[in-house]
Amino acid sequence: MRRGKASCKGAVTVMNAIPTGIGSALGITLQTDAEVDIEDGDCSIETDICEKDENDLLARECVYGVFERAGISVPRVTVRTRSSIPISRGLKSSSAAANAVALATARGLGIELEAFEIIKIGVEAAKRAKVTVTGALDDASACYFGGIVVTDNLDMKIIKRDKLENEDLWIILHVPQEKIRKSGLSSSTFSSVIERFADVQKLVDEGRYFEALTLNGELCSEALGLDTDTAHKALDTGAIAAGLTGTGPATAIICGQESFDDVMSAIMHDGSDIIVAEPNLTPAPEVRQRHF
Repeated sequence: MRRGKASCKGAVTVMNAIPTGIGSALGITLQTDAEVDIEDGDCSIETDICEKDENDLLARECVYGVFERAGISVPRVTVRTRSSIPISRGLKSSSAAANAVALATARGLGIELEAFEIIKIGVEAAKRAKVTVTGALDDASACYFGGIVVTDNLDMKIIKRDKLENEDLWIILHVPQEKIRKSGLSSSTFSSVIERFADVQKLVDEGRYFEALTLNGELCSEALGLDTDTAHKALDTGAIAAGLTGTGPATAIICGQESFDDVMSAIMHDGSDIIVAEPNLTPAPEVRQRHF
């Protein structure tokens, strides 16, 4: 038996890619781990994924994608994942899982694939599994590389990778209990705010990522009919930026140590989960795996 292990961090949205195809995301320190066992035998893929009620098609498609790149028929494969990233809340759980499973599969096979090839395998798998609207190249790239990433999801290109000027920041995640699935969403969902996304794009182009995150959150919340109370409370108590991440329902809040306590006090009384993370700069191949 051959075993491959890999991990990948999560991300939050800076600019949602669904409206225009251009997206941006920021890596954060929540983590998904994957183990892939490869044995001789007839083709079968068994999974033990972190949330038992979730569809395992994404993990299966990632395995198929790596074997296809390697030109090898799929034997008996077992995939296990664990994660600190809440699923279907806008925190890039699918992108992190896809990267981790694809990388672990490649390691199990003993083959080296370029970073962008691993990312592409995950993006293609996410499309086939129908857990993404655009392919989420922005999310997958931010999860894989860390830092800030700007991508053209339609042309499958990374436009820019960047780092935060100040990395000594907290990322507070306000995570409601409900899940929001991607099915039924398209660029037309955002038709009422599409013209104003030019302002988000301009902020991203100028490297004003925190302002972009906040404006993006306002526009996406408006289009999706989600309230912005949490973001406004955070901003009113000193947060640098706050806004809906992905298609929600989680809100990503960025703040310094000086406003951390005030922001936490303002947002923590509605029954939602509060998760505290930091910006991530560690690329997936260098992330230390946790024990299963």
